[in-house]
Amino acid sequence: MMKKIQYFLIIFLLFCKSMPLLDDQQVNKMGVEAFEKIKSETPIEKDPNINRYVKCVANQILSVAKDDTGVKEWEIVVFRSEQINAFALPGGKIGVYTALLKVAKDQDQLAAVLGHEVGHVIKRHGKDRIQSQMIAMGGLEILGSILGNDPTIMGALGVGAQYGVILPFTRSQESEADMVGLKLMAKAGFNPTGAITLWQNMKNASDKQVPELLSTHPAPDTRIKQLQEKLPEAMAIYNIVSNKPQCK
Repeated sequence: MMKKIQYFLIIFLLFCKSMPLLDDQQVNKMGVEAFEKIKSETPIEKDPNINRYVKCVANQILSVAKDDTGVKEWEIVVFRSEQINAFALPGGKIGVYTALLKVAKDQDQLAAVLGHEVGHVIKRHGKDRIQSQMIAMGGLEILGSILGNDPTIMGALGVGAQYGVILPFTRSQESEADMVGLKLMAKAGFNPTGAITLWQNMKNASDKQVPELLSTHPAPDTRIKQLQEKLPEAMAIYNIVSNKPQCK
């Protein structure tokens, strides 16, 4: 029995080794195509005040984010939707749904969401998940669907909930994105305590409507506890930032 297990393990490792590895350019292309699909299917908010506010927060976060995935310029779009959600995609794409602004009620809370989502991108979590899906599905099959906006690709990139594909990031990826996001918002001059308030709001909102963010993220109580543990470090960063943003 042990020899059989060892044999299959060797075969599996050889299979994984032979898999084609994705580079940042390929993953960025997937993100851009996924974003275009969302834009073609979801109404875009035209209100200049809302757009100005969201872009103010997002651009401040991006100004301190060290992104080496090959993105030259980020595109930020506000979607008119009742989904309580936001996302960032490889290729430099950020989407924010208007309903999120009812829960993320100020610039600090919105910064907590966007910092977290940008954290997933700059840490290449989408790329890791697509690579894992390639291994699970046989590599060539999913690689051949790169240009087809396959639901599995959308889910791996982090926008599958809109299409009924729930592929949560791993616990370690979520924790890493949380910590990256907390530091990004602090460096950008947003008060890190907003992250705690945000998830308290998310918890309260779930009594009336389950936010899309909660379908792919850990429970708010878990997230709040972890963020509180890292809050002193983030506050130390925030307190030395002299230029605090005023996004309204």
